[in-house]
Amino acid sequence: MTILTTENLEVRLGGRPVLEEISIQVPKGGLVTVLGRNGVGKTTLLRCITGFYRPSGGDIRFDGESIARLKSHQVIRRGISHAPEGRQLFADMPVHENLRAGALHLSDAEFAARLGEVIELFPILGERRTQLAGSLSGGEQQMLCIGRALMSSPRLLLLDEPSLGLAPKIIARIFELIMSVRSTGVAVLLVEQNARLALKVADYAYVIDQGRVAVEGTSAELAHDDGIISAYLGTEPDE
Repeated sequence: MTILTTENLEVRLGGRPVLEEISIQVPKGGLVTVLGRNGVGKTTLLRCITGFYRPSGGDIRFDGESIARLKSHQVIRRGISHAPEGRQLFADMPVHENLRAGALHLSDAEFAARLGEVIELFPILGERRTQLAGSLSGGEQQMLCIGRALMSSPRLLLLDEPSLGLAPKIIARIFELIMSVRSTGVAVLLVEQNARLALKVADYAYVIDQGRVAVEGTSAELAHDDGIISAYLGTEPDE
């Protein structure tokens, strides 16, 4: 069963085509990754799914319903959350208030219940509850970014470059947490520059090049194709 489908999706920004005929699928409870070099449109795809950009053609369907014309808050209420590139936290607000910002539509009781669930996944956020977000380490900020996105109890989580700027040991921990999120039944659509790592955790992968899907396949297939790795992902096969 598929929870998200884009059908021949097209996006133009400033009159320039950024995405063309993008068709991808994310199964319920699955983990799909979108790969490609910088500037090929990966972040634009996530922003279009969340309603930040309006598609110029094609459709986006979530659980069988078209969401291509919905506004961002409507998309969130349908069950999609986005942990954006660069985290985009409220640096001068404490951890607790950043988490509250991800669940403004919840009642106090609902918020308290969901907060307990998120802190169970990310115990450090409970320990840092009153600390300003801007004073957290890079890894803790990434956990807060993901935790904030999970506060709305999404059925689909969009992750944009969760490893960006982090040390290898912290990246490994972040990806362990992503797998923990996936184990709760939340589907994940992952945009990630670290292609090797993304292919290790994902079920299926799409590679975007020049605004189009150039290659797709199971992660195992793509991970063992050195030609694809070097041609489209900007890394050497032995890296």
